[in-house]
Amino acid sequence: MSTTLQAVKSENDILPAWRDTAVGQLLRYQNLGESPSPHPQPALLIATCFEQQVPLRVPEGFAIQLRTAAASLKRDPFKVSWAVGIAGVQAIALVAHDHCGLVGLTGHREAFIRRMIDTAGWEQSAAEQHFDHWSDLFQVDDPVDFVAAEAARLRIRYPGIPVAPLLYVGESATLQQVLA
Repeated sequence: MSTTLQAVKSENDILPAWRDTAVGQLLRYQNLGESPSPHPQPALLIATCFEQQVPLRVPEGFAIQLRTAAASLKRDPFKVSWAVGIAGVQAIALVAHDHCGLVGLTGHREAFIRRMIDTAGWEQSAAEQHFDHWSDLFQVDDPVDFVAAEAARLRIRYPGIPVAPLLYVGESATLQQVLA
């Protein structure tokens, strides 16, 4: 997949597809420092990686946030549908991040197994089986390509809901738009 990134340093940098949506509002809150406004109901579902430690600048009531491996919603279809069908979100933002620990996950097999044995008290065979069973589901080759593919998948499932792939850049604490 060929992807590029679009920074947001001004209102004009927000892609037209997102400008008048909750995704555009998220970009204004995070990157442009816009003051929060009241939100009586969530307008956005935000999926971020569970390891991302830097909080997004999201005002109370603005979004439902899910933390999942690499911002993947493959294992959470009902949560997404609930956010749309009950909570009334109008858009979805998938936020990957730089330096994702799931990149090259299979290369960490031995360290993972050793830690499960030494720290969690598991038997070696159980730790091996656990890693081998789950690692393929969570392996990420490139966070940007992964989030772009996940957005494309969700757009098919929810054709009436805008789905934005974004990348959180830790050094600048900003979001970049992913163009696929």
